[in-house]
Amino acid sequence: MTQDRVLGLIAAAFGLFIVLYWAPVDSDTGLAEKVRGRWSIGDALAPTAAGVLILLSGLGIAAAGLRVGGAATLTSSNLLFLAKLLGVLIGTFIIVRYAGDAIAGAFGQEYRLLRDTAPWKYIGFILGGGGMIFALISVMEHRVSLSRLALALAIATVLALIYDLPFEDLLLPPNGDV
Repeated sequence: MTQDRVLGLIAAAFGLFIVLYWAPVDSDTGLAEKVRGRWSIGDALAPTAAGVLILLSGLGIAAAGLRVGGAATLTSSNLLFLAKLLGVLIGTFIIVRYAGDAIAGAFGQEYRLLRDTAPWKYIGFILGGGGMIFALISVMEHRVSLSRLALALAIATVLALIYDLPFEDLLLPPNGDV
């Protein structure tokens, strides 16, 4: 089995796991919720959408591996690369979760009370998300660049604003869990 097929099937299985188990179990509401006659985004919408995208991407990668054929197999360098990516994800998830607490604590503030006020509500999302984008770019390009860091932080900021500004009752990660 080629490395593309293996990676694609792993990604598809992970996407399926998110859609069928993780999102429903970890969410208090469904995809959408009607509150006082008004529809709002449910807790499960974003992780379900992400899971569907991961599932479809994995199937696409696996299908591309079938078309290309080839004799490439999964090697130790492939596994090392996947381990680096997993390390980046774990490290940046930790930053997302704890950056706001740490920075608020450094200013003598209690983050739990500030988590829905600007700029505090953006700290973890932008630092962790921007850090994730920057780290992934750096791993792919095998080099670190200040311009890539600025780009990654800009992308994370735009994403934060896209999700936060239109929805008054939405809390960016990790603020709903703090």
